[in-house]
Amino acid sequence: MSPKKKKKTARAHGRAAPATPIPQVRPVSRTPVVLDAPRRWPVVAWVVLASVWLLGSALFALLYLAEGLALVSAAATGSAGQQARQTTATYLAALVGCAVVVPLAGAVVGLWLRRWVAAGLFAAAVAFSALLLLSLASPLDILTAIGRAFA
Repeated sequence: MSPKKKKKTARAHGRAAPATPIPQVRPVSRTPVVLDAPRRWPVVAWVVLASVWLLGSALFALLYLAEGLALVSAAATGSAGQQARQTTATYLAALVGCAVVVPLAGAVVGLWLRRWVAAGLFAAAVAFSALLLLSLASPLDILTAIGRAFA
């Protein structure tokens, strides 16, 4: 039955309207309440890690190659010193850190936070960087070069 007919039939049967007035209800606030705000720090972490990976790898690859070429030309003249070898090894260690360790850390954090896409992309970045470093030299040669420069 429609509400109008219900009201008419209720009055028709002799029932009276309620004697107490209906209390006025406060107006309902329509402002949405955020119960659980999304976490923003993982996005910032991904951006920072990807930036360090891309920019750091490119920067230290250029510095390593430039210092290596300077070391080769200095070795041809006989003036290559221990300081030049240490500088080259430092750039090589920074290159390995930015190219392999940083995306590996991003993959681990992605797995820890159960962000599967981020973990997969950082794992792909590790594989890509490792392949590029393997085209430079073998891992044993890289570690030996770093170790001998500081020994």
